[in-house]
Amino acid sequence: MDILKAVFSGLTIVFGAVGLMRLLPYDIALPFMFVFLGAAMLANAKECYDKGSKKDAVFFCGVAIFVYAVTVYNLIVRFV
Repeated sequence: MDILKAVFSGLTIVFGAVGLMRLLPYDIALPFMFVFLGAAMLANAKECYDKGSKKDAVFFCGVAIFVYAVTVYNLIVRFV
C-alpha cells in the first residue's frame, strides 16, 4: 500500500505542478489531479481498514467520495 500511496501522491503533485506551470491547460490537469488525490485517499482507507482502524477508513472513503463528487460536478458544469 505504501507504494500505491506514494505513486498516487506523486502523480497528484505532478499534475498540480504541470497545471500551475501551464504546460498543460489547467482545465485538463485539475481533474486528473483530483482523480489521483481520490485514489491516494482510497489507498489510505484500505491501509487503515487493514490495520483495524475502521473509523479512519470511513473518513478517508468519505473524503475520496467528496473529491470525486466535486470533480464530476465540475466536469458536468464545464462541458454542458
